[in-house]
Amino acid sequence: MSGKKAEEIHFQKWIENREHWPLLEGYMHDNSGLPGPRANLELAAGFAQNFADTKISDTAWALLCSWVDAPGEFLVFCAVQACGAHYAYADGQRRRLVESVLKAAMNDAGWRVREAAAIGLQSIGESDFRLLNQLLDGWREDANLLEQRAFVAALAHPPLLKNRDHVLYALDLAAGITDGILHGAAKGCDPEHFRVLSKGLEYSLSLFAAAEPEAGFALLSRLAESGDARVLRIVKSNLGKTRLSKKYPDRVRELMAGLTMV
Repeated sequence: MSGKKAEEIHFQKWIENREHWPLLEGYMHDNSGLPGPRANLELAAGFAQNFADTKISDTAWALLCSWVDAPGEFLVFCAVQACGAHYAYADGQRRRLVESVLKAAMNDAGWRVREAAAIGLQSIGESDFRLLNQLLDGWREDANLLEQRAFVAALAHPPLLKNRDHVLYALDLAAGITDGILHGAAKGCDPEHFRVLSKGLEYSLSLFAAAEPEAGFALLSRLAESGDARVLRIVKSNLGKTRLSKKYPDRVRELMAGLTMV
């Protein structure tokens, strides 16, 4: 029996038996890879996949809810991803709870938990992009900087960018966020929150542009003309990504030549 298959069987047995929950928690902690530079992403994804189903028992759901507020970063990291995996299969009540979990995770002080929120949104998009579209449309108008970062990070996911409509939606959302920066939406905000959003934009736009070059380079060109030092740094970072510089060297050189960096 492969290690992966054995792990799946352990998950099923442990999740459905409250007496086994401490064993599961111990297993997750021992194999988390933390403290360390890299969490065990495969283990977290394997756990989350158990919740991509309509037939999630009340016991399994109770475990997930208990982990959302658990001490220790890794259990929360796993639970947030699992919430996202379950969203497309959940009833209305559970969906509302998942939405609140994802919102809280987007704003968490820990970057791993914020990353779990983006991964959870990606799971929703992979299951049904219309659901992700509806969620983000409901949130984007009043979204803060950390939430905006989660949106672009979620959409900068290659499996979602195989569909042209998805890419155009991502570009439209990114344009709204960058326009907000230009029009002062970030004024008075926590500098660390702006840094986090900027880091997300500094790579995501290149993914969108690589998937839909005409619309993507049109956005980068418009932003390059803004004269805003913060936005110019975002543009320059994206133009430096090999996914653009190697495939579209002439376009990149032209835009780079026109940048006036501060």
